[in-house]
Amino acid sequence: MKSIILITFFFYSVCSISFAQPPRGPFNTQDGGIIDGIVVKDEVPIRSAIPYEHVRLADYVWSKRVFSRIDAREKLNHELFFPFDTFDAEFKVPENETEVDGTRWVRHQERWSLWTIILRHIMLGDLTVYAVSDENFLDVKSLVEDGYQFKYPIVKENPEDYFTKQSYTSSINARTSSTGPGPPVVVEIDPGYSEMLVNDKSGKTFDEWFDSILNLSQDPSKAGILLWDKVDLEKRWNKSVENDGAGFLKEDGPLRFQSSGGIAAYHIKEDWFFDKERSLLDKRIIAIAPVCKFLVDTAFSSNRGVMVVPGPDGGGEIFFNETGGNFEDFVNMPSVNLEMFWLYFPELRNVIVNYYTYNNNSDAQWMTFDDLFYKRKFNSQIYRTSDKFDREIEDYRFGIDALREAEKIKGEIRKWEHDVWNY
Repeated sequence: MKSIILITFFFYSVCSISFAQPPRGPFNTQDGGIIDGIVVKDEVPIRSAIPYEHVRLADYVWSKRVFSRIDAREKLNHELFFPFDTFDAEFKVPENETEVDGTRWVRHQERWSLWTIILRHIMLGDLTVYAVSDENFLDVKSLVEDGYQFKYPIVKENPEDYFTKQSYTSSINARTSSTGPGPPVVVEIDPGYSEMLVNDKSGKTFDEWFDSILNLSQDPSKAGILLWDKVDLEKRWNKSVENDGAGFLKEDGPLRFQSSGGIAAYHIKEDWFFDKERSLLDKRIIAIAPVCKFLVDTAFSSNRGVMVVPGPDGGGEIFFNETGGNFEDFVNMPSVNLEMFWLYFPELRNVIVNYYTYNNNSDAQWMTFDDLFYKRKFNSQIYRTSDKFDREIEDYRFGIDALREAEKIKGEIRKWEHDVWNY
């Protein structure tokens, strides 16, 4: 009897702990101890990925760097891309963790796509984003997109930077959404006379700057600035300061985050290598990049224009027209699929190990996304390998010949492994 009481007490303790922990994924537990099912799907809400087998340099006898594309159109890859999420038309840039998980971001109750997980944890500060190119490089016609080498990290000082540091927020939003600048803040000084508010880089505090605006030569009682909420105006002032104190105070521009329906593929950078100690040809993913559609802009060497995203509530594709200052429908316009940014895969593993993919055979035996990548439960096509020219396959093979070249590379790697055991 005593043992039964102890076991019962332990069970309820585990359940209460699991409910109290902040979930890392869409678990089947609700407030009040409600379980949507028979068992709690995960009694340990936060886990870390199991480290890879250690490889000594002395045993690292052969390797080949391979870049591959995981295409959303292939049936075997659907577990990575489905189910789709959508953004409500009223969804705005989250200002805290609660808003990230708010109802305006409509997601599946039981499982999420890989993109949904990535975007959520970028906002929560768990992942470091690496830009595809050097944004400070002036000659855009010669711009090289070599971000897969982790050259251009978007540096964050604290996990909360997305909610507290405007420059970091802007950098992340520029790579995860279709957006543009808002109009300058304009106030009416006198009837028929208005003025755009400017940070003059004088080093004043916000209160000093605000007082100087109110002390204009015109009658302060007529100043349209008095109609602005001071807290909101200070937020825009801080944005200007964080952007090197440059220029006009601006209103928020329209913004639409990329949703999972807009992800066309994932590019992965991996090393195929032979470990002499284990007598094994192994593969390890080093980096991963979501790929989506961009308008073609011939001013850039990569033709990277404005990002195309699904419309609000899962509507048709739209893009931000910088000339018109608003969103327009994407219809019959030239586009190109490109990487949005790169992630360091070993860092991503500690996130996706807490999320599950769908299992066609049994709802009781779901595998994590980390398991899916470790067990290679996806299909990918090689588009680049390390060679003396540092080029992609499509730079020297086209159409069906590019596919044959990719299969030829796979065959050569398998042949190398086969020759190890045949002297």
